[in-house]
Amino acid sequence: MPASGKDLVDLLDLDEAGSDSFLGRAARSSRMARTYGGHLLAQALMAAYRTVPSGRPVHSLYASFLRGGDAEESVRYDVTNVRDGQSFTSRRVAGHQCGRQIFELTASFHRDEAGYEHQASMPRVPVPRDAVPLVDALEHVDLDTKSFWREEWKALDLRVIQEREVAAQAAKKGGVAGGPPQPSRERLWFRVRDPLDSQEAALNSCLLAYMSDLTLLSTALRPHGYPFLAPGVQRATINHSMWFHQIVPADQWMLYDKSSDWAGGSRGLATAHVYSPTRGMVATVAQEGLIRPHGVHSAQPAPVRSLHAS
Repeated sequence: MPASGKDLVDLLDLDEAGSDSFLGRAARSSRMARTYGGHLLAQALMAAYRTVPSGRPVHSLYASFLRGGDAEESVRYDVTNVRDGQSFTSRRVAGHQCGRQIFELTASFHRDEAGYEHQASMPRVPVPRDAVPLVDALEHVDLDTKSFWREEWKALDLRVIQEREVAAQAAKKGGVAGGPPQPSRERLWFRVRDPLDSQEAALNSCLLAYMSDLTLLSTALRPHGYPFLAPGVQRATINHSMWFHQIVPADQWMLYDKSSDWAGGSRGLATAHVYSPTRGMVATVAQEGLIRPHGVHSAQPAPVRSLHAS
């Protein structure tokens, strides 16, 4: 996976592959068998941006993950011009790999307009320097998992809030279903680790889409006693939606305030708000994903958890 901010930017430098078609390169190296979902989100959104008139930043997207992609193969993104209106522009992007469609994204872009404004305030949380680096929070998980996260996500600075205590409690129960339930809300600071030279809206919104797929689905497992990345669960993103309220530089700290109000039928739903400490609400995210017990856990009856306000 990208080892630096420059590698991330290079990943979004798509090659032209015909009229309204673009080729997105695979990550230079990865231990992941399947293409990371944020990789597809970011490249597909950049492909759409390549066909949109200037001055129209993205305001929403909806993506469906149709098949698992091969992390070592490039992806071709074919863009369909759905509509160019006076204020809004719509694009549909199909991602193909090895002759099969694996991904689809619909995005809408909107020129800046003045209008009514309101937003929820950012929660009061510890500042990033007082949060726990994600890799350190994984000290209670096996060393291979910790090594995986250190290698794969070194381009990003990820810091969790109160995760050390959560991991310690779950580790005592072996990280299996039926362990101590945790609150269905989780908060994470994130940013691109290296300073970026560009303030371009397209680049920074694509980088936010790249980061938005990280850790979100795991929030749906907290009420069931699974610590972050615990074994015993097959995880996969099914669909992912984002609403961009403003564009901020991706190398600045943003708070990912995540929660999950429902899980059932081996699926979980998680929603989140992204905040900038200096500029307020940046984005809203929703994701549905597969959280299927497997191995010895698949034979265990899954307890029904009732959620209470925290």
